Amino acid sequence: MLKYTSQLKAIPRDVVDGMLDDVARADVPWTENYSRYQSGGWKTAALYNASGDSQENDLADCTPIPTEVVPRLPRIRAFVEGSGLKLMWVRLLKLDPNAFLWEHTDYGAQNLSRVPRLRLHVPLKTNPGALIVLPSRSVHMKSGFLWKLTPHQARHGACNLGAEERIHLIMDCYINEHLEELVAQELLEPDTLREKPLLSDERFAALSRDADALMSEGRQSAAEDLFRKSFHYYNLGTTSTYDLLARYFEGRGDAARRDHWLEAKVGYLNLNVPGHPFYQHAGA
Repeated sequence: MLKYTSQLKAIPRDVVDGMLDDVARADVPWTENYSRYQSGGWKTAALYNASGDSQENDLADCTPIPTEVVPRLPRIRAFVEGSGLKLMWVRLLKLDPNAFLWEHTDYGAQNLSRVPRLRLHVPLKTNPGALIVLPSRSVHMKSGFLWKLTPHQARHGACNLGAEERIHLIMDCYINEHLEELVAQELLEPDTLREKPLLSDERFAALSRDADALMSEGRQSAAEDLFRKSFHYYNLGTTSTYDLLARYFEGRGDAARRDHWLEAKVGYLNLNVPGHPFYQHAGA
């Protein structure tokens, strides 16, 4: 698990509280984007990027500059600019209750080079139901730590099953000497991990029956979301939610929708991006 996520260092409570207070006072211009990757309720505001515009959220290699929001976030600015990290992009992310970020991998965009980089999380506001979801386990990134995520090396998603919003400060960073030093002392406390039960054939059949009921009501999107949410609740092994959806529609004799999800899998998991860890050569 350390390869995919870990705690890099503790952050004092007063520092975290100060940054969260910044957010509360700043009137952050949250925007909901990447709509195909989420159920709704996943919102972001860029703090450091290529353009200085907080609404520009498509990651790109750059030497980032502060957006117009940063002057209203003095304690976040002090933390970020005093971090010793080589920044690529910095954002605030908010995940509303009952919101889901679907299974995917990152760093596959054509405007990103294949240079070493990591994503760092600073949980500012969270709850035990706010989870980063990996294939066999979920991780609760508890507050008080700087966390690492390798979003290009693991299928992952996120969900907030709690009653309150989750707010993280996210820093996409190029690897430099300081980040290497942090990773060298990484740890992962056992109480942050949650095992997911295997998805049995019986449970898949039950999901399919529930989906059939929704389909009969003309609620195709809701039916498909049942399978997309299965990644957040079950250990699917090497099977993806997109494979489950293809299997479901194959069973219904809907070849067009089966093929849609098999094609979607390529984009969500970056299977067609040369140099990406999930790249699959044609015919593989």
